[in-house]
Amino acid sequence: MKPETAVIDIGSNSVRLMLAGIENGRVRRISKTLCTTRLAKGIDATGCLAPDRMAETIEAIGRFDRTAKEYGVPVIAYATSAVRDANNGDAFVRDVLEQTGVRVRVLSGEEEGAFAFSAVTGGEGTVFDIGGGSFQVVTSTRSLSFPCGCVRAKEQCDASDPDTLAKTLYAWIDERACIPESVPAPVYGVGGTITTIGALIAKQDRFDPEALRRITLPELDRLLSVLSGIPEPVRMKIPLLSRRGDVILQGATILRYMMERTKTDCVIPSDRDGMEGIAEAYLKDRIGG
Repeated sequence: MKPETAVIDIGSNSVRLMLAGIENGRVRRISKTLCTTRLAKGIDATGCLAPDRMAETIEAIGRFDRTAKEYGVPVIAYATSAVRDANNGDAFVRDVLEQTGVRVRVLSGEEEGAFAFSAVTGGEGTVFDIGGGSFQVVTSTRSLSFPCGCVRAKEQCDASDPDTLAKTLYAWIDERACIPESVPAPVYGVGGTITTIGALIAKQDRFDPEALRRITLPELDRLLSVLSGIPEPVRMKIPLLSRRGDVILQGATILRYMMERTKTDCVIPSDRDGMEGIAEAYLKDRIGG
């Protein structure tokens, strides 16, 4: 399958490039490439994107745009929580355009969740999406977004003990979020935190999106217990955690919170996410679907 479109996701934790083709009217991923830039780092303390995080992110966007140009395919670029929440988010978008020529669409939290829902579900159930700057709870009737991602959580609580993480982060999330007491099943999970947890529970050495394990609360608690006993520098050397070993405990605690608060027994990890969703929306506009 040849690439027909490229999507650049400018997230709070990482920048991603997806090259995709079209098969039977649906977007099919050919490849996804990730560069961790931590754009959201420090945003809660200052209200702004840090100059060094912006520079590294813009460099990654330019590199991904050049890759897309090599294939001669159109580029769809969008930004999420860090850019929409930052006081200098508009300036960042202008800088990206001036330095790379890439036009960036800043998604609302509700749009972010809706694109993930359309990509993952058949129109039923729920999607949990945990990013670096925010998390979303999305059903067929509503899309809720809250500024409580794993990068922000790391700055709130840098502990490794699961009980301390839960006590501190649950209180922090309670101040910022109000999620339903129950959600429709099945519940799908997207984003690097959830897919990594699914891979770790499956005991993968290398990430295989086709063999992710479903996540239950007992399995999540066991994983948190194991990871909390591994020093952060050692976690970062584990292949599956090389890009998120420093925030995986916080991300897993956010997932635990979401499952407990919504009385969800099981989350099904999905490697399809908002990138496929926004690409399919673009395809429908292009062909008049």
